[in-house]
Amino acid sequence: MRTVTKSEAVQDFAAVLESATQEPVRIQQEGKDLIVVSATEFEEAQRLLHKKRIRALQRVRLRAAADANANGFTEKMLSDLLAK
Repeated sequence: MRTVTKSEAVQDFAAVLESATQEPVRIQQEGKDLIVVSATEFEEAQRLLHKKRIRALQRVRLRAAADANANGFTEKMLSDLLAK
């Protein structure tokens, strides 16, 4: 990952944008660094994050189902509860 200072980025922003099409570019500034990435990389990161969140939700669902089953909660009880 290429790293530039904020002043370098301001001086040659076109070069930062060009570099970001090939690899992420870190812009160092006081307090908060920024990362400039291509739209393709951003969308891929979003897709992977979405998959990770789905897997986490599935694990929670499975644990909840196992706990409910272990405590005698049945599908019929669920249906009755949802019907109310």
